[in-house]
Amino acid sequence: MNYTQIRELLEWVDRSTLTNVSVNVGGATLNASKQAAGSFYPEMYPSYAPAMAMTTAPVATPTTPSAPVAEPVAVKHADPDETTQKASGHLITSPIVGTFYSSSNPEKPAFAPVGTRVKKGDVLCILEAMKIMNEVTADVDGTVVEVFAENGQMVEARQPLFRIE
Repeated sequence: MNYTQIRELLEWVDRSTLTNVSVNVGGATLNASKQAAGSFYPEMYPSYAPAMAMTTAPVATPTTPSAPVAEPVAVKHADPDETTQKASGHLITSPIVGTFYSSSNPEKPAFAPVGTRVKKGDVLCILEAMKIMNEVTADVDGTVVEVFAENGQMVEARQPLFRIE
């Protein structure tokens, strides 16, 4: 078989409903297979194959519940705008997602505990992201009046970390 014949065979298999074809020509065997639509190549990721099955089934909706249904519980995350409205002062928020550290070493004191006078550029904390330590610095002069995160806590981007007055 030449290249053109192989390409035509593969295009034909692709258009057909066949998923496997094997051709033996002159002692050389050509095996071609394709995935069924929506299978997302499970042979590449065998551990994910069952979870990747994309099927839909009708959902039965009961007309009268047999037991009381619990109301969904809303989980509230810190909202920088809401936090700002509760008190005055300048809010320092996390620039990235990471782990909050109040000092460079567990044996050393915190960079900026409540009551600390800070100047613009002073280190307030360290955020670790992907094993990289990122310093968060004060962008105003003032006194730290509130620390929102605890040492070792995961913080989200834009989550309030400090309030400075």
